[in-house]
Amino acid sequence: MTLNTYLRALALFYRTLLPQTILLSALVLGATALGAGLLQLPWPPPLGPGLVLMKLGTFPLLAYLEHRLRPHQYWFYRNLHLAPWQLWAPLVVLDTLAFCALAGVLHQLVA
Repeated sequence: MTLNTYLRALALFYRTLLPQTILLSALVLGATALGAGLLQLPWPPPLGPGLVLMKLGTFPLLAYLEHRLRPHQYWFYRNLHLAPWQLWAPLVVLDTLAFCALAGVLHQLVA
């Protein structure tokens, strides 16, 4: 498989998961906003390990929902000789980096 094919398959996989990742990222930011409002803390919080771990904690839920809602989607990727870890590892890294960038931009805009 060429690199171009692999990147196109990753883009297709990420595009199918993008609505769920956006929703879960919004839930993480909403939970921090609710906690900040209740505890009288400034919001958005600076990017730290707690915020990143909250985001990383959403990926098992995302994987579970993906297996329940689209159980047969992996056959397409198996025909391309891609294992599930080859799809999920870049997705976790890229989505976490995008979330960190969004949290950093929010922190800079509000501060």
